[in-house]
Order: sequence, then structure tokens, then C-alpha cells
Amino acid sequence: MIRRTTRLCAILATILALTLSPARVPGTIAQDATQEPEGGAESELAPQLPPVDLPTMNERAYVFELDSVWDGNASTPQELPIYEYEAMTYTEEQVSEIASALGIEGEIEAQGDGTYSVAGNGSLFTTPGLLQYVSGEQAPDEDIPDDGAAVAFARDWLRVSGLLPANANDGAVIATIDTPARKIVEFKPASPAPLLSSTPGITVTIGPGGTILETRISWATINQGDVYQLRSVDDAFNDVASRLSYLDVTLPEDQFPQGSTITGTVTYHEVAIAYATSGVQGDLQYMQPVYVFSGTYTPEGGDGTYDIVAYVPAIVTSLQPVG
Repeated sequence: MIRRTTRLCAILATILALTLSPARVPGTIAQDATQEPEGGAESELAPQLPPVDLPTMNERAYVFELDSVWDGNASTPQELPIYEYEAMTYTEEQVSEIASALGIEGEIEAQGDGTYSVAGNGSLFTTPGLLQYVSGEQAPDEDIPDDGAAVAFARDWLRVSGLLPANANDGAVIATIDTPARKIVEFKPASPAPLLSSTPGITVTIGPGGTILETRISWATINQGDVYQLRSVDDAFNDVASRLSYLDVTLPEDQFPQGSTITGTVTYHEVAIAYATSGVQGDLQYMQPVYVFSGTYTPEGGDGTYDIVAYVPAIVTSLQPVG
């Protein structure tokens, strides 16, 4: 299975967002509270946005002390909307309908707090923010489908089962397992995109012959919110150069053992915008833009180079990370 190990060097500070009215009418541009609009009236504070969900620790306890330079041409928007989303929940009636569509004939067991389970020919489990289906079918002694066919099997199964959201993207294989033979197909929202977070999302495990073995659905209702001004690329890169960004780099463990201090230089060539989630499940959650800087890391006194990515909050009113 392909895995990506995230390295980071900072803790994200609280993000503040400012808008024109307490109602936060979609399509308005958030204003800085220090700015006085025409007529002398001060703009009002919008509800405080929670911190963006970027990683806060790395698996190998690396400490990054990198010298970074920017060697690219930026072409990014000056403003973008945030998105509000609310995780899906399921009523007992909905669970009954889904179980029937999936051919699960067992009795529904209510476990409280919106959690239900059904077991029969396969099993279904739902709780706020999650639906999980496990098939009772045995995979045939056939070949595993290629990536394109696996995505098609997954999409068609979701559509026929009534579980394919209208806002789902085209889907992609994110992992291939040799033993037992499996492919994992992932669907994410078509908008906003790209989304760094794994939720909202759907994963479908495909076995030999295109058999659907397991499905996990963590979907949400997504609505566009206010439009926010973005920081300039130069301002955002100051965080990277000041070692206040979140780093994603995969390094060989024999050369960079657990707890190493990672030194050397990084040249960043490209910048793009992606979205990351924020907020606590059960409350209103958000998707906020982040800058994604891509570059090449050259170790100090080491051999070879490695691809590296730095993530920085993009909203102009964000406080800087500290750490």
C-alpha cells in the first residue's frame, strides 16, 4: 500500500476571520476589523474560525531546521470562499431503507445517540458522521480488476445502492494490496477541490472479480460560505522560510533515523491552493484554503534529493503559527 508520512515543524495557531455582518451572507468579502469602511462605521467580527486540520506531529519525531528559498512564479487568486459542512446522520427509517437496498435482512438494533447496526447477509453500521458496510459475499477466484475498472465497479455499486452523493468526484484508486488482492477506491467532494482531509469522503474496498467487500462513507452537507481575502504568496512563504510551516517529506529511515534533526536546503518551485477541514464533529465545521508549496529537499552532507511539500494557512486574517 502506498503511504505518505507527514513531517511537520510547527503548531497551528487560532484562525480569526472577519466579515461585514453577523449573518455572514454568502458572497460577501470578509473585512479586517481594523479597517474603517466609507462613512466611518467599523465592520463587525465574524464568528471565529477553528484551526485548520493540519498535522501536529510526525511519526519519527523529526525536528526540521531547513533553509528554504522560493524560486517560482505564483499565479493564485486574491480571494476564495470558505465552505461550511455538517456531517451526515441517519434515522432508523433511513437505515432500514439502506439495509433493504443492500440485501441485509436482519433486525435493526438502536444503540442510542443516532447509532444503529444491522447484521444479516453482511452488516451495516451507522453513527453520526459514518456509515460502514461489510459484505457477506466471498470474493471469487478471479483476477483483481485494473484501476479504471475498480473505480467503475465502486461508482456503479454506490449508484445502484443509492449511496452515491451528487457532489462526489470521479474517484481514484488510493491503495493496492497484493495479499489478499484488494484495491481501495476513494471518492471526495468535487467542490471544493482538492481536499487534503480524508473526510468528507468515501472508500470502497474492491476484491477479485470486482466484488464489493467493504464501504465506509463519511459524507457531509456542504455549503459555500463567505469569500475571504488571501494572504500574498510572499507573505505565506515567509512562514515557510521562518520554519513555521507544516512539512510533508518521505525520507529513508537508515539515513534519517527516529528523532533526527533534519538539516539542509529546500528550493520551492511551485505553489497551489488546496482545502483542509477545521472544527469539531458535532459542531459546524469548515473547509478553508491553504497554500501548498512544492519543492526539492537537499540534505546537508547527504546524498540525493527528495520531494517536499509545505502547507501554510492562506486566509489573510490568519494569525501566524508559532512553535
